This record gives sequence, C-alpha cells and structure tokens, in this order.
Amino acid sequence: MGAVTDYEIATDDILTRHRQLGGLKALASSAQKLTDRSFELYGPTNIPDFAKWLGRAGNLAAKPQFVQVVQANQQNIMTHGVYGWLQIVLTGAVYQYRRDLNMRGRSDDATYLSRQHVDDMCRLGTHIVLNYGAPTAGNRKLLGHFMSGNYARLVDHVLPKVGKSLGQEIASESLEDGTSSVFRLPQQALQMAVVHELDLRPMDAEEPIDDEGFAYWPDAIQHNDVSTLDGATQQMIYELTMITRALQEGSAPAPWDDASVVRARLEATMGIAWASQCLDPHPEIASDEHTEMYIAELVSRVEQLQQRGLIGAISADIFQTRQLVEEAANDDPATVMLYERALRQSVDNAAWVVFNWVPDLQTAGFLTQLLLDYQFDAFFAEIEKL
Repeated sequence: MGAVTDYEIATDDILTRHRQLGGLKALASSAQKLTDRSFELYGPTNIPDFAKWLGRAGNLAAKPQFVQVVQANQQNIMTHGVYGWLQIVLTGAVYQYRRDLNMRGRSDDATYLSRQHVDDMCRLGTHIVLNYGAPTAGNRKLLGHFMSGNYARLVDHVLPKVGKSLGQEIASESLEDGTSSVFRLPQQALQMAVVHELDLRPMDAEEPIDDEGFAYWPDAIQHNDVSTLDGATQQMIYELTMITRALQEGSAPAPWDDASVVRARLEATMGIAWASQCLDPHPEIASDEHTEMYIAELVSRVEQLQQRGLIGAISADIFQTRQLVEEAANDDPATVMLYERALRQSVDNAAWVVFNWVPDLQTAGFLTQLLLDYQFDAFFAEIEKL
C-alpha cells in the first residue's frame, strides 16, 4: 500500500467535476461559472480558454465539442485512473509532436502548435498534482517533473514507473488513444495563432536533473548557504554572473563550460520558457541581436536582485505582465489571447523559479500553487510576509 499512498490523488473529486462539466446543466446558464469550473479542473490550459470562448455571443453552437472533450478525459480517468489519464494525454501529445517535428521540421506551424499542446498537457499535470494530489514525496517529485516541462523524461521514464508502482500499467494501444483529435478540439476551435517567440526546445529523457525533480544543480557551483532567501539571492546573483560570462565570452571555468549546466541553471534562475528563448530560439527569430537582448536582460536581472531580492524580482515580472493583460482587455480577441498567453509563460517561469529557490519547500509549494492558479492578489499578500 505504500506506493499507492505515495501518489495519492483526489480521484472522486476530479470525476465529480468532470460529470458537472460534462452535463453543463446549471453551468450552461452562466458563462463565467463554466469558465471558472473549467479552470478549477484543468488549470491554465486551452480547455478553460475554450470554455471562455464558448461564453461569448454566437459561440454556443460549439458546446457539444466542449462536452466531447470533457467526457473523453473523464472516460480515461474511469478506465486508467488519474495518473493513467495524464500519461495517455501527454504521451499522445508527444507522439504527435515528434511526428510533426520529424516530418515537417521545427519551423512548420503544425509542429509549433503540436509543441504548444504538449506544453498544455504538462500544465495540466502540474495543476492536477498541485490541487488534487496529497503532499507526499512521490507527488512532490511528479510536480517537479511536470513543472520542468521535460515531456521526454515524463513519458519515457517517470509516468510509466508510477503506473507500474500502482499496478496500472497502460498498454501501448491505450497510449495511442491520446493522439485522438478530440484532445486538440480546444486548440482548433480557438484557432491559436503561431507565436514562434514562445517556442520551446525538444527535451532529452536523459537530460541531467535533480532526483527530486528540481533543475540540475552540481555541488561545485553552490557557493552560498541557500537555506535563507538572502543566501539564495546571493547564489542566484553568482550563477547569473557566471552564465552571462559564459554566454558573452563563449568560454568559462568548469563547470560553467558545460552547456547542460548553463542550460539547467539558466532555467532555474529565469524559467524554462525564458531559457529556451535565449539559448534555442526559433530559426525565424534567431540572431546576434536576439542573443544580445537576452544577455542584457540577464545583467538587468542581477541589478534587480541586488535592489529587490529574489522574491521582489520575481514579483516585478508577474506584476508587469499582468498589467499588460489588463491594459489589453478591450482590444480585439486575438490580441487579448496573445497577451494572456504571454502571462501564462511569465507565470510558468516565475513558478519554476520559486519552486527551485524558496528555501522552505512548503512555502515554495504554496506560492507556486497561488501563481499557477492565478491567485495573484493572494500571492502578493503572502510575499509581503516573507
């Protein structure tokens, strides 16, 4: 029974919420309630975006498609359990992405949209573990893996191991079910625009990562006591300084001459999406000017950390992006959606940095949950106490 406890999840609660959304009875009269309930269940993914879109005038004809999406997810949970469901939808998304990448190439729009779907499935896993999983060591590791967005490690190693420990191994034909077009309906209905600046790199299942799911952090570069926020801030300043040197000069002392170390620590200090845009930008936007812009931002981040501290620097990022979304609220829907996606990326980056750097794990988890659930006022209230 120990393994079951390690991955305890509130399955009945999740199924109840699926039944409520699938029925759409009382929810049908309230577009806001539909959006809110969808977010409670699926988190910051395309499905709540789809629900929001349904609530706009003239879009209710697509309501059966929304029901179809909800019921397809519900059926997977009933058949394979919650973690089996997450494994199926993520593996299916990865299958399609790898096909598009191999057949169409990285610069093709279809490849980008498939990668976007993979990111959404990682966000779904993060949301489910944070909000419906028990605070166990096993779930904490899973949370780290989902937040890192390392889909390759998740589908090749982590989730199959969880299924085996729970006695719920999934047959290969069931994994193929995740490629069903029903799971792409929200993205297709929203006609998601292609924004290559947000492109994320492919990831390797063997990429170095901490056993606990955190970003890789070799002992050789830990020069400060990170058991306090002040110590963590000084360590982050040191790492950003060394990363900047490595990027500017093309060389640095060991272990900063190792690209995997630079990658892992840049992700830990600036966020997954930010690091990807800096180190592996989409071919259409890659340039020397692009690289110089990101290096300048690293220098600026060091100055922010010196002035505001770790939490203050993270909070400033969120506050500024949130302001942009609020200011664009009355623009055309396509523009609003682009800003909302920018906010989503900003939140993802901030949450990963908080999860890796806030010394107290319980505090880090709580702040991460507030961020990823878009409880920004509560987040700012909590950081005032730190």
